[in-house]
Amino acid sequence: MYKFGVWRPDDLENTRTILGKTRQYAYSLLRIPAPPTPADIARFETVIRTVRLSSGIFRTTYRSRFCDLDAVTQRVLERTYPADQALELHDLAASDGLLSIHWAERVYAAFPRARMTASDVTLYLIEAVSKSGETYILEPDGRPIQYTRPPFVVSIDVPESVAYPVNALARAWGRRRLQDLRLCSAEVRWNGVPDEQVARCGGWTFRQIPLAHPAALSHARNGRFRLVHADAFSPSQSKYDVVRVMNLYQPTVFSSVKIHEGLRVTLDSLTDGGILIVGRTIEREGQRNDVSIFQKTGGRVRVMERLGKGFEFEHSVIALQSDAAAMHDRFQGRFQCAKRAVD
Repeated sequence: MYKFGVWRPDDLENTRTILGKTRQYAYSLLRIPAPPTPADIARFETVIRTVRLSSGIFRTTYRSRFCDLDAVTQRVLERTYPADQALELHDLAASDGLLSIHWAERVYAAFPRARMTASDVTLYLIEAVSKSGETYILEPDGRPIQYTRPPFVVSIDVPESVAYPVNALARAWGRRRLQDLRLCSAEVRWNGVPDEQVARCGGWTFRQIPLAHPAALSHARNGRFRLVHADAFSPSQSKYDVVRVMNLYQPTVFSSVKIHEGLRVTLDSLTDGGILIVGRTIEREGQRNDVSIFQKTGGRVRVMERLGKGFEFEHSVIALQSDAAAMHDRFQGRFQCAKRAVD
């Protein structure tokens, strides 16, 4: 058996096989012109939900996903901060940034001096096309994740099902040129996102495919909204009053040690009195958002609000800062003892 892919815009009208299985979408469909038409935007929003990175994380996002969360967050912010506060907000691991815009617009209405930073560790993919017309999709570090040889679209890093031996052969055929592709892709340098240059090397043509929603790219042209690269597990160079991290800390993707590391880094990026919003969307249970909203004060963290069942690692957040607060208290006690001894 075999399964054709979705590799042309017209294919989006027929995305399932005769047996009802979903066809794989070519990520090249995310590359849209500027300015985009409504049809271009609809195509982007359809395809972005299917993108799977080599980390195992899907770029699943859609317009209504955080409506209830935004309403609860707004109430917390309005009772915590004065309206003239120049809030610095960070939507960490923001995927395509569309929901960051929705959140920002709501916050701006109540806090006219607020600014939003949306970030993700992967802001773009790379499309590499050979002279023969074969297309590969690479991550920014050059790792290939998809291969298209019409009418087949297959994953490079995930084996094909044994039910589709022809697709498995297409994948094996695509993998034959990976070394040559990696060497050529290493020569290409991009100047930010988006970068519309067309680079050529060793018979390959390279183009950047932004993973940011066209609306996010448009908003990033003003000073109140930034779209930046950031690794949620690396120390932040900036401090924020409010940080939101949704659908990143997934135990099916990261170990508990890695999740705790990310939580510690995120808490460290908060100002004193700052607010952390963290949780997951449970799609299989009616799109429920399980979220906890914390406030960090004096090295300690308290829960301000919960949505759904709350963040599943809520106890870890509190424990992390309790340890930090205990260390702070011990240091202060030793300092006071030393000071009395000197006096």
